[in-house]
Amino acid sequence: MRRARRVRGKKRSGGLFLGLFFLLILAGAAVFIYTAPQFEQIPPKVEIAPKIVLGKSGELQFSVSDNYALKSVTLILKNGAKEYTVVSEKLPKGVKSKKYTIKLPKEVLAGATEWDFELKVTDSSLWNFLTGNSTRVLGKIYIDNKAPFINIIAKSQAILHGGSGAVVYSVDEDNLKESYVDLGNGIHFKATPYKKKGVFATLIAWPFNMERFSANIVAIDKAGNVAKIPLEIREHKKSYRVSYIEAKDRFIDGKIAQLAASDREYAKITDRVQKLKAINELMRQKNEALIHKYSKKVTPLKGDWNVTEFYPLHGAKKVSDFGVKRYYYYKKRSNIVSTSYHLGYDFASIKNDKIYSSSAGRVVFASYNGIYGNMPLIDHGFGLYTLYGHCSKILVKVGQKVKAGEVIALTGKSGLALGDHLHFGMLVQGVEVYPLEWMNKKWIKDFIMAVFQKADKKIGYN
Repeated sequence: MRRARRVRGKKRSGGLFLGLFFLLILAGAAVFIYTAPQFEQIPPKVEIAPKIVLGKSGELQFSVSDNYALKSVTLILKNGAKEYTVVSEKLPKGVKSKKYTIKLPKEVLAGATEWDFELKVTDSSLWNFLTGNSTRVLGKIYIDNKAPFINIIAKSQAILHGGSGAVVYSVDEDNLKESYVDLGNGIHFKATPYKKKGVFATLIAWPFNMERFSANIVAIDKAGNVAKIPLEIREHKKSYRVSYIEAKDRFIDGKIAQLAASDREYAKITDRVQKLKAINELMRQKNEALIHKYSKKVTPLKGDWNVTEFYPLHGAKKVSDFGVKRYYYYKKRSNIVSTSYHLGYDFASIKNDKIYSSSAGRVVFASYNGIYGNMPLIDHGFGLYTLYGHCSKILVKVGQKVKAGEVIALTGKSGLALGDHLHFGMLVQGVEVYPLEWMNKKWIKDFIMAVFQKADKKIGYN
């Protein structure tokens, strides 16, 4: 009896051991399945918009990726009974990502204007009973071969060489991507929505160093269709002065040397002429590039836009004009060693005089800027900016909103200035313009505000 019990006990313990052994195997298998890369459970990622507008090119772009490896990609287009398999691909082993640029079939581009698409991407995981993880994206593709329609509503009656203007126009296009006024040579003025849907407006400029004003209004839709019409405005020519300045040794050893010493890029230049050329041309280019960077942005319109005439320095005298081409000569007039343009108006009154912001705005730059010295730059909205150079002290900070008539700085001779004065500049979307226009109340009324008033009547805005 005892022996039989011992045998039965051994059988029970043996069975228990086998049961535990199999449980451990199952647990290990489960842990392996849940942790092994081959059994990962993360579905592939797909980058494609749910709504796509395509034009004549018919190029559809999308990308797929997976943290383990991709297995297959299928793209199907459907329109009623019509169905096209545009992509059906099994990818090589180990591919984790791929970008697609697909030219749609002619039948799709020439047929219906609206298609449903189904994009299915499967990875190489052994999850889901060895079938892998899948991502399925549904969306629509719209075929648009029609270019936007542009209509000019109002524009400035004339534009001065080096001056400013304005234009308001409409664009008939539901899927508009961008619109602007193009002058060529990389110069264009971005339009901003104006009061009613489909209506746009922008300030424009005729750069003083551009011989003719030749502009086109451009509209581009999301399908890549482009519309372009000429913007014809009567041109008023203006001649800009030329000035010859003797670069004396004391000037080079003084102001020029100080500016060179402030920038290690030029600090080691010992030759006087090369030092002058470096500051007057290279540093100037760098400083102007910074100004253009901060003055290109267009703050969108909110209702009516208005500015008053600019008088930054009360009771001041003009000491230098805008657009003057300066030739620096050394020792003798025929020995021209450097050239530059003066891109503002210089005014002088008394030492450390108060500088005013005549119109409200927001400060976008308020620091030292090489030849311009201490320089506030103010955004007055709609792409219009004012610049105040050579200040002895800046009284505003970046991001600060200033009111009309607020004191923003004091005059000085910081930067490339020999005497206390204000260098006053105005820019339209990064292009320097003739400041005297914006200092003239009647000009602002007749050439800028009149454009908006005419446009408001035509679009029925009260």
